[in-house]
Amino acid sequence: MTTGLKAVIYRELKRIKSETIYLWLLFILPLFTFLLFTTMFSQGKADGYPVAIYDADNSSLSRQIISWIEATPEVEFTKQVTSLQEGKHLIEKGDVVGVLKIPKGLENAVYSGNPKKIVLFFSNMNLSAGSGVSVSIIKTIKTMSAGINMQKRMSKDKEMLAQAFNNIQPIRIESHALYNPYINYSYYLVTGLLPVMLLMFILSTTIYVIGSELKYHTANQWYKISSNSVIVALTGKLLPYSIVFIIEAFFMNTILFKIVGAPQNGNIFIIFIATVFFVYAYMAMGVVLITVLPNVRLALSLGAAYASLAFSFAGLTFPAIAMVNYMQAFSQIFPYTHYLKIYINEAMKGLDLYYSVSSFLILSIFIALPFLLIPRMKALITKEKYWGKS
Repeated sequence: MTTGLKAVIYRELKRIKSETIYLWLLFILPLFTFLLFTTMFSQGKADGYPVAIYDADNSSLSRQIISWIEATPEVEFTKQVTSLQEGKHLIEKGDVVGVLKIPKGLENAVYSGNPKKIVLFFSNMNLSAGSGVSVSIIKTIKTMSAGINMQKRMSKDKEMLAQAFNNIQPIRIESHALYNPYINYSYYLVTGLLPVMLLMFILSTTIYVIGSELKYHTANQWYKISSNSVIVALTGKLLPYSIVFIIEAFFMNTILFKIVGAPQNGNIFIIFIATVFFVYAYMAMGVVLITVLPNVRLALSLGAAYASLAFSFAGLTFPAIAMVNYMQAFSQIFPYTHYLKIYINEAMKGLDLYYSVSSFLILSIFIALPFLLIPRMKALITKEKYWGKS
């Protein structure tokens, strides 16, 4: 019987061709998720949130306010109500995100110097929708209010335009949004979600292909073909999968830069090297999980939890800097955290390699972990007592 690395690779390729599950894990599902999330966030930013309007004034000023607010991309007045109670009911039903009340007598009050309050009620169950609507409406009304104030000053106090502008805004804030100036969801959500979906398949596939050898009592055959070498056995088995996943990871980056239009301000070569480290780090963690827990079902369940937690603790949706110390420490056990840091440093910020060296070193530690478990893996594939566990 032919043995060695080539024999193990050839045997694994035959296994890939023999079962449909490999087709799904390696090609169909990863590529489908790439297409799904790229399409889902193709608009870049969520706009057109439905809002109800309660115009109790029905004046030229109130109609101008409504027109200005509706001109913003975030707000679309889809319902007209006659009371706040009716608007609240629509919010509870989920038909609208908020309700804006323009009080009766607003126009007369504004021009007589006794302004009334415009009231906005909005649901903050969805933070993006609630924040988008409130910020957009408040900013528009403040702009209109400043314009009215400036006109009154120029007509009453005979101030010049520049003087009136300085009087209504004595302190001005100059803000600059760095790295994602257009507040584009694709730039940070898609760039975060695609690697998460890929790592789930990397982890699951690694656990399954090794665990199935134990489950179906073929581990000893696999070991003998490798010339009784655990390293050769693992290398030959995982090499075909690593090649597929690295190609898919490169394809993922191509989608992010060429289709999504994510910024690419740094060295593309460093990003691709980090991607290779990312793939091997999660394959290594798959080996660790199935070695520590030689039960396919249990290892897959734990792997799914480990994979899904990576996105939560990466600092994309909730800033890592705002987490308590032990949670910040916990976030370091995921290779995804360190890959994402390299990606952001290079693609978004365009920083020097120096700022990513520590992340590369940590990814290297993840890749090296299976070598510490070689004696344990040898026991698993050579002793029958570990076989047959579902």
